[in-house]
Amino acid sequence: MTAKKTTDKWFSLYIRFRGALEFQKEVPDADITYGRCCTCGVIREWKYMDCGHFIGRGSGGMSGVRWDERNAHLQCKPCNGFFGGRPHEYEQFMVDRYGQSTVDMLRYLDKRQSYKNKVVQIGLMYKQMYAELIKSTGTL
Repeated sequence: MTAKKTTDKWFSLYIRFRGALEFQKEVPDADITYGRCCTCGVIREWKYMDCGHFIGRGSGGMSGVRWDERNAHLQCKPCNGFFGGRPHEYEQFMVDRYGQSTVDMLRYLDKRQSYKNKVVQIGLMYKQMYAELIKSTGTL
């Protein structure tokens, strides 16, 4: 497995589980295995959902915000795949959550930031962060 794929794997696990934890804070009686899609609101098990990116991973797969936590959220597979990410709904979610200035900054960083020579370290960081989330909740 390439460094990029390994990093994507750990980042995706972290983002999707983070989404489930956020949903549980919103709905305390919810099972920790469920989360809400950021674009359509459907509730499903996070393991069967995607790590959807507001700004796509980019040509050649190296968007400057590919592994920026503000750029990725729990998203159902239909929204992320079949509906092309639902860009209008995703943008509204982003503005509501972070504000227009953060959305503008992510767009700026997309073309001006590079992960070159950092991919392995980023993957290891998200592997550790995912493990810590799991440990802190005592699940799985």
